[in-house]
Amino acid sequence: MEIILISPLLIFLLCFMFLPIWRTLILSFKDTLSNQFSLSNYKDLIQQASFRKALYNTIFIAGVSLVLEITLGLILALILSRNTKITAGLRMLFILPLAIPTVVVAVMMSYIFSSSGWINRILMDLSLIKAPISWMSGGINSLIMIVLADCWKVTPLVMLILLAGIQSIDKDLYRQARVDGAGSLHIFRQITLPLLAPYITCAVIIRGIDAFRIFALPFILMGQNLKVLGTYAYLEYAEYNNAYLSAASSVLLFIMILAALVIYIKAVGKKGLSLA
Repeated sequence: MEIILISPLLIFLLCFMFLPIWRTLILSFKDTLSNQFSLSNYKDLIQQASFRKALYNTIFIAGVSLVLEITLGLILALILSRNTKITAGLRMLFILPLAIPTVVVAVMMSYIFSSSGWINRILMDLSLIKAPISWMSGGINSLIMIVLADCWKVTPLVMLILLAGIQSIDKDLYRQARVDGAGSLHIFRQITLPLLAPYITCAVIIRGIDAFRIFALPFILMGQNLKVLGTYAYLEYAEYNNAYLSAASSVLLFIMILAALVIYIKAVGKKGLSLA
């Protein structure tokens, strides 16, 4: 009976997840001309400067945005964990970016980061820059723009995960610590942070996977002027009609995500994974 009930889900996963992944894996090891097993696609990828640049851009965006989102999400979660009328209103305000589609966010950010946009105006009014920064010209400026746009969009998700973790901590622990004379910093380091570790791990895993496979923001904001692995695989397939290189780059992206997760899980250990 149970098999019958879950069979629609199993069929869906088989047809739209496992079979496409298997097909992509097989395609990545096929030679373009002979259609035989070969590593030529991966060799071609490594030799391409555009792929190496896309790989660097992906790692930079994923690493920097993840650090910023976890840090900002933790700060916001600590602030909003206080049950007051002000924080109740702020919670609703801070989660609004989650309701905005990524495409809309990208268009908004294109105006904000334009030469005459708000960011340049604010920086010039504060006398931090003398001339507008060209955020969409490529290079490090464009990477920072995409990181900031991604942080604005996704930090509320991290905040909600960590806020749920903070609110699950027994308040008696804080009272006993204060009775013993512990300060706020000591309480945070010895009580909040250790008990919050599983939730931080959850946020890192969810956001880490999403950050590595970022696609819409860089594609809409920069097009082909700044490639990440997601846009590189798409352009190889849709624009250059090279399904083999597209499959190989997708497999490498999948391997990168798995490797990053395994390394992180081993680093945090069992305490960072257990919610008990």
